Amino acid sequence: MPIPKKQLSLLVELMEAMPLDGTTYETPPQIAFIPHDEVYLGYFDTTIIDRMTSLGIIELIGVHDDERQELKIKERDDFLSSWEAGVREARNGSDLHYADYANNQYAFSAGYEHWHNRNKKALKGKLTHYSSDIEYVCHGFIDAVTESPYQQY
Repeated sequence: MPIPKKQLSLLVELMEAMPLDGTTYETPPQIAFIPHDEVYLGYFDTTIIDRMTSLGIIELIGVHDDERQELKIKERDDFLSSWEAGVREARNGSDLHYADYANNQYAFSAGYEHWHNRNKKALKGKLTHYSSDIEYVCHGFIDAVTESPYQQY
C-alpha cells in the first residue's frame, strides 16, 4: 500500500520528533514529542491533518495560542512497533508482504517506504545519517552513535 507523499512526510516528522523531557537541545526541535502525554507539538498542514484524522491515524488534540497544533497517534504502541518492523524488514531486504503480519499495516508500509526513500538518497550521496550527536533521529532507524535502533518511547 503506497503512502501518499504528504502523509508520509507528516509521519516522518512525527517519527523524527525530539522528546521534550528536560533535554537541552542545541537547536530547538521543530516538532516535539511530549512523552508524558504521548502527543506531538508543531506546525502542521491542516489539510493533511484532516485527511489523516478521517483515516483514523491521528487525532488533533488542540491548537495552542501560537498556532502550534497538538497531535496524538491513535494506538501509538501498535503504530510504533509496526513502523519499526517496516524499517527493519526494508533494511533486511524483505518485501512489503510482511506488512500482512503487522498490527498496523499502514505504519509498517510507511516505515518501509521511508527506509527505501532514504536508501535512494544514500545511493546518490545525499544522506545525513541519523545520529543523536546531531539531534537527528528517527524511530526504528539505526542511531549512528549507539549503533542501535532509536526508540521514541
